[in-house]
Amino acid sequence: EERQEEERERRREPCREREQEQQPQHGRREEEEEEEEWQPRRLRPQSRKEEREQEQGSSSSSRKQSGYERRQYHERREQRDEKEKEQDSRSDSRRQRNPYHFSSERFQTRYRNRNGQIRVLERFDQRTNRLENLQNYRIVEFQSNPNTLILPKHSDADYILVVLNGRATITIVNPDKRQAYNLEYGDALRLPAGTTSYILNPDDNQNLRVVKLAIPINNPSNFYDFYPSSTKDQQSYFSGFSKNTLEATFNTRYEEIQRILLGNEDEQEDEEQRRGQEQSYQDEGVIVRVSKEQIQELRKHAQSSSRKGKPSESGPFNLRSNESIYSNKFGNFYEITPERNPQVQDLDISLTFTEINEGALLLPHYNSKAIFIVVVDEGEGNYELVGIRDQQRQQDEQEEEEEEVRRYSARLSEGDIFVIPAGYPISVNASSNLRLLGFGINANENQRNFLAGSEDNVISQLDREVKELTFPGSAQDVERLIKNQQQSYFANAQPQQKQQREKEGRRGRRSLISSILSTLY
Repeated sequence: EERQEEERERRREPCREREQEQQPQHGRREEEEEEEEWQPRRLRPQSRKEEREQEQGSSSSSRKQSGYERRQYHERREQRDEKEKEQDSRSDSRRQRNPYHFSSERFQTRYRNRNGQIRVLERFDQRTNRLENLQNYRIVEFQSNPNTLILPKHSDADYILVVLNGRATITIVNPDKRQAYNLEYGDALRLPAGTTSYILNPDDNQNLRVVKLAIPINNPSNFYDFYPSSTKDQQSYFSGFSKNTLEATFNTRYEEIQRILLGNEDEQEDEEQRRGQEQSYQDEGVIVRVSKEQIQELRKHAQSSSRKGKPSESGPFNLRSNESIYSNKFGNFYEITPERNPQVQDLDISLTFTEINEGALLLPHYNSKAIFIVVVDEGEGNYELVGIRDQQRQQDEQEEEEEEVRRYSARLSEGDIFVIPAGYPISVNASSNLRLLGFGINANENQRNFLAGSEDNVISQLDREVKELTFPGSAQDVERLIKNQQQSYFANAQPQQKQQREKEGRRGRRSLISSILSTLY
C-alpha cells in the first residue's frame, strides 16, 4: 500500500509542475488580454453620441474662442473709435478756440421760399460761458428779392434794424395810425416789441438785406413772430382761438371767418381754384410778391430818413448822417451813441459803422465798458483780439501754464459776425475794402482807448517815470517808438520798414536786369 501511495505521488508531481509552469503563462495571458481589452477601449471608434458630444464640446470651445476674438476686436474697434473721436474733438476744439467769431454758416433758417429767407444767428453763449451777458441778444437777418413783401407780424422782442443792401419801405402800424418810411443803405430804425410792421422791397433789380439786433422780452435768448395770416410756414394767431370766441369777436359765423381769415383747408376745390391757390399769397409763405400798382400805393405816403441833424424819436436815421468821429485816408469810423439818439437810449445801445480801405489797419484799441457785436457788411480781412486765458483752463492745461495773454484771430468775409468784449484790445486788417456794422451793448459812457497812433493814445499819456518803470526800454525809447506812427485810428497795414525793403528789392532787381541787358547788347 505504501508503494502504491508513493507511486501515485510520483505520478502527481509532473502534473503539478506542468500546472505551475502553465499558471504564469495563464496570468500573463490574462494580463495581456486585459491590456488588449483596455487598449481597444481607448482606441476603439467612438459612438455617435460620443462623437456628437465631442463635436459640441469642440464647437463650444471654438465658439468661446471666436466670441473672445470678437470681443477683442470690438474692444480694439471701440478704442480706435474713441481715439478718433478724441482727435475729432481736439480738431473741433481747435476750430472752436475762437468763441468770439461766428461765420455766416452759424445762422439757422427760420423761413425760406423762392422770394427770400429769414435767418437767426445761434446764441452767443452757446459755445462759451464768457459771453453770458449776451444771452438776451440775438442777430436776425432777412433777405428778399425785388418786388416782394414780408407779411405783417409782431414779435415779443425789441428790434434795431439796419439796411445793408438795397432799398426798403417799412410800415409801422399802431392802434390809432400807421406810418411808412423809405429806407436806404445805412438807414436804421428802432422797432419796439409788439409793434405790427411789414417791409417792402420796391426795387426792380436789387435784393434787400436787413440785419436786426433782437432783444427778447419774455424769455432770455428766445423770441417769436406772430402773424395774423396763415401761410404754409406759419399759422395765424387767430387760429389759436376757439370757434365761439371768434364768432363773438367778429360777430360773424365761423364759416365766414374761416373763409376770410383762416382759409378753407378742409374743403375740396375744383382744378381752377387749386391753380389759383398755387399763385396765392398763402402758398408763397411769409415773403410774397407784389405788383407795381401795389408798390406805388404802399410807397405813396412814405417818409425818408433824416440825413442831417438830430435823429427823431420814432423815424429812421442814417448811420453816416453826421461826420465820422475818426477819419483819414485809410478809413472812416461813424458812431451813434445813446446820448445822441433817443431811440436807443433806454436800450443802452450804440451803433457804429466802420469803413476800412484795402490794405489798411484799424489800429489796436479797446472799449472801456461796451461789448460790441460786429457784422461784416462787405469785403474781406482778418482781425486779432487779445484776451486773458480762462483761469480754470490754465489749471487743466499744464503745458500752457506760462501763457496768460491769448490772441484770438480769424479771417473775415461778408456775413460773418464777431464779438469784442469790453477791455479786450482788437485790431482789424482789411485785405479788400471792408465795411463793418457794430451794435454796442452797455454803451452808455463807453470810452474807446487807442494803444497806438498820434492822437487819443493812452500809452503816450503815461508819465515818463511810469514809462521807465513799465517797459524794458527807456521812456525816451518808448516815446520815440510811439511817434514812429504818425497816423491816428487807421494806418497802412504794412510796416514802413517792410515797404522800404520791398522798394529796395525792386530797385535791386531792376538794376540787375539792366546790367544783364547792357552786357548782352
